[in-house]
Amino acid sequence: MKTKNLYSIVFQAIRIWDQLAEDLYERQRKAGVTPLKSLTEIGIGVTALNVILSHWVSQFGSAFIFLLSCTALVIAYVLRLYNRENQAKWLVIGTFNATLCFACYFAGLKTGTYLYYFPVIFAMVFLIDSKINQELLIIEAITMTFLGVTFLFSPYEIQSAEAGSDSFHYFFRTNLSLSLIFTGIVGYSILKTLGVKEEEMRSEKAFSDTIFNTSLDASFIIGLDDELVVDCNERVLELFGYGKKDAVLDRSVESLLGRPALEIVRTFRLGNTSQMTPWVGNMEFEQLNGVPVYAHTNIVGFNHQGKRFVKMSILDITQIRIAEVETLKAKEKAERAAMVKSRFLSNMSHELRTPLNAIIGTTNLLLDEGFSDDKRPMLDVLKHSSEHMLELVNDVLDYSKLEADKMELEKLPFILQGGLKKLHGIFQPAYQAKQLQFRLEEDIPPGIMVVGDELRLTQVLNNLLSNALKFTEKGQVVLSVKAMNQTRDAMSIQFSVADTGIGIQKEKLHRIFDKFYQTDAMTTRKYGGSGLGLAISKYLVSLMGGTLQVESTPRKGSCFSFIIQLPIIASQNGKEAVIVEGMHNQLEGVKILIAEDNPVNMMVVKKFLQKWGVEVTEAINGLEALDALRAQPFDLLLVDLEMPLVDGAGVVAVSRKEYPRIPVIAFTAAVYDNMIEDLHQKGFSDFLPKPFRPDDLKDKIVKLLTPAGSEKRRA
Repeated sequence: MKTKNLYSIVFQAIRIWDQLAEDLYERQRKAGVTPLKSLTEIGIGVTALNVILSHWVSQFGSAFIFLLSCTALVIAYVLRLYNRENQAKWLVIGTFNATLCFACYFAGLKTGTYLYYFPVIFAMVFLIDSKINQELLIIEAITMTFLGVTFLFSPYEIQSAEAGSDSFHYFFRTNLSLSLIFTGIVGYSILKTLGVKEEEMRSEKAFSDTIFNTSLDASFIIGLDDELVVDCNERVLELFGYGKKDAVLDRSVESLLGRPALEIVRTFRLGNTSQMTPWVGNMEFEQLNGVPVYAHTNIVGFNHQGKRFVKMSILDITQIRIAEVETLKAKEKAERAAMVKSRFLSNMSHELRTPLNAIIGTTNLLLDEGFSDDKRPMLDVLKHSSEHMLELVNDVLDYSKLEADKMELEKLPFILQGGLKKLHGIFQPAYQAKQLQFRLEEDIPPGIMVVGDELRLTQVLNNLLSNALKFTEKGQVVLSVKAMNQTRDAMSIQFSVADTGIGIQKEKLHRIFDKFYQTDAMTTRKYGGSGLGLAISKYLVSLMGGTLQVESTPRKGSCFSFIIQLPIIASQNGKEAVIVEGMHNQLEGVKILIAEDNPVNMMVVKKFLQKWGVEVTEAINGLEALDALRAQPFDLLLVDLEMPLVDGAGVVAVSRKEYPRIPVIAFTAAVYDNMIEDLHQKGFSDFLPKPFRPDDLKDKIVKLLTPAGSEKRRA
């Protein structure tokens, strides 16, 4: 009956200890406490029990020793509560060993008190086997030393008058039973700990495998010593088309990934693997069925258990590569289309401008000569229609440059006031015909010479003045030019064109500069136009460094304005203007060679030059032009770009070598990319587009033949 009760108590104690051990382990794991520190709680219970047993068998010396031990362990427990772990640890170890040694000395080995050494030694051996630690080795050595001292110096039996021999046998059985119980508890705790650790290791491995196998990268683990694949993830099988890992493992890098990959892997054998910089780049591989794979690859070295490895991660970017190739093909196709478009526009420009040059030139010649009054309206219609058609052709060509962002600006000196007066003179008759007042208000220093593209600036003002003329039925139009800020090297100038026309509705102002946009269909039918003028003007102003802005009120008028900064060369004080004016009035005796293969164009330009007193020599191809140039001296050459036998570029190349000081004007109807820069590089001094205005031709001749133009050519 007593035995059954004892077994029941022991079984219940084991269950309670199992729960306590599990809770204790979890608490210790979270707090970072080692299992050795739990000996404090175990020791308090053991020593307290031995106080009772020693007193029961009348071993008062042992009871006193165990009482001191219990007190010391309680002190150690308190020290741990105050985070004095180191002091508590050594107090527990010293108290435990000293208590057992002295208890055996006072009680004798017969009582079996020494049996409590074994569960402790068992626990510490496990700890030493689990994780070799110098401190644990010292504790184990101290315990084994005390155990040896105990067996060497403790008596086997101590006779006590108060206790019989049976009490010692009972005491021995109790100590043996408790020792076995504690050994079992410690063993169970160790197995429990090992089980929990094993479960944690399995969980961590499963977590690592999940990360490894769910990666989008195909990852190989390669041993550097034998250059064989030791592991890979599931993505490798999916990407390269293998069914099982067995088909990949223990195969050489070269057989799986090719010679280039092997050479890169071998570079990691030259130095410290863990300290080498990872290799990153793009490589090409082949799948099992021979399909190429283009991949972004990185290779990282590492050490494990004394061996060297590399991890090669391969990210499939084949689709991205295909998209890049398709993009390049599309880009090349677009560039070819742009070249074809540019060539087409150049050819169309030449084909359209050539007959327009003949029409406009002939019309101007007829207007300058005598004619009957009844023919004047027809000539005016012819002139207006041909110039309107020229404006449309120019807008289309300028729009193509705007789309390609290839518009170029010249940087040439010009007198700003002269261009403004010329522009005023051109538009004045048209405004008078509509009975509109047209004023030029300028507030800039007289005779100022600036650097810029006079042609494009004039084009912008021409567009704004043409729109003002088109949309104004009564009232006035004012062209205002004001110097805003002036330094020694540059001047900010505000240009504005204000009218009293139909105006623009507020909700449509933000779209007024859009390509092909006009306010409504009624406006388009009534006033016409392509809808490109303002878009081109805004683009040109932005190239000049300004912003074209508009303020408008319906039925009251509009004001377009912009501010640009132009470099200043000098103020001419009227001297240059006098020379230029004199040259305009007298070109008598100037010798000009015209190289032009189109007879109509030759006739038109020749007529104007002869009216100004110029001595003209004709050449219908490049060879004739070179022969004429060598036969007599000329003041200026007017050369068509596209001629048979030798083109204009060939003529100017020879003239620059033999006669470097003669100015050459390119006379052309062609338009192509980088045209201005290309003509200057070929040696042309200037160019005159077809169709041409007689005044533009005269201006260019005068500028190139004035002393300033001669100095510029010599420079």
